[in-house]
Amino acid sequence: MLAIDDVAESPIQGQLGNDSNGAANGKDEVYKGKNHPWAVNPATRLNHDTLINLIPTFGMILLTIAVNKSQWGQDFYRWLNANYTPFEINTWWIFGITTVQYWITGLIFCAFDMNDTLHNMVARFKIQPQRRITWAEYRQVFYVVAKNQLLMALPLSAASAYIAPRPTGLPLPGAWTTTWTYFVCLFFEEAGFFLVHRAVHSKRWYASVHKMHHQFQAPVAMASTYCTLTEHLFSNLLPIIAGLWLCDAHWSLAVMFFTSLQIGTLCTHSDYNIPGLYDALQHDWHHYSFTENFGPTGLFDRICGTDKNFKIWLKELKRRDAAGWKMNGRTELVDKTQ
Repeated sequence: MLAIDDVAESPIQGQLGNDSNGAANGKDEVYKGKNHPWAVNPATRLNHDTLINLIPTFGMILLTIAVNKSQWGQDFYRWLNANYTPFEINTWWIFGITTVQYWITGLIFCAFDMNDTLHNMVARFKIQPQRRITWAEYRQVFYVVAKNQLLMALPLSAASAYIAPRPTGLPLPGAWTTTWTYFVCLFFEEAGFFLVHRAVHSKRWYASVHKMHHQFQAPVAMASTYCTLTEHLFSNLLPIIAGLWLCDAHWSLAVMFFTSLQIGTLCTHSDYNIPGLYDALQHDWHHYSFTENFGPTGLFDRICGTDKNFKIWLKELKRRDAAGWKMNGRTELVDKTQ
């Protein structure tokens, strides 16, 4: 396991430090750490540590169960297997579904980024409102995302379909199999992504593998796969495939898991923490601070202690909310009692 000292230097490393103060130990002391222009609007934190951000996860599981139990679902899989081979289903169908879903969801977020009228509707949920992307940057993101999909995701789909194709026929998985497969695969994805992500933040690998992804300190949804081909393979794709292989998951569950994770990573890179969507604070802080929150859900960050400043700053913001601090502009909380 990499130590914090092994992580490549951050542009703001040293400013975060170890904010051991009242926010960390619960005493009524003045916060002495850095004032971060991050998530200061209380609206950005409505979706954090609440059951409401589990809606997308359980919604996807319930949707898969409903489709697989329905007559329409049964008929669809009979038609699919009658007209396509398992290799074609595991290659072209899963690539087509996940690619179309990624671009539709990403372009919706893009519209809210670039159209002022739409942006104003969700501006209070923007975690780093001082940062806005340009069309020139978006065009570069589109190019890299398309390249990663065509040069890495598609060949990997074909290789996976040839080596270990997911079962595509009837009977379809039931509710219990669908549910436990999702969470077992989620654990493997969490562990795999955390380990690879920590590794590519090391001084040895950061510049050549991961630096590209951190071009955006305030990320946008489409940039969730804005990365090198190497990172896309080892960080974004293989941890997902590993869990599906180990569970011997049905193709329908592979589609469920891939699309769910894609929606999740698009939301968590969007820089909007909108209630009812996936909680974006965990990963957005990683892009802001660089040296914390390496995992998708935060499980391994809690275990390894790589979320300390994240927790301290959120606790300080909560204290300021309770004390009646008010927004001064978009990025600063000021004490109105003084």
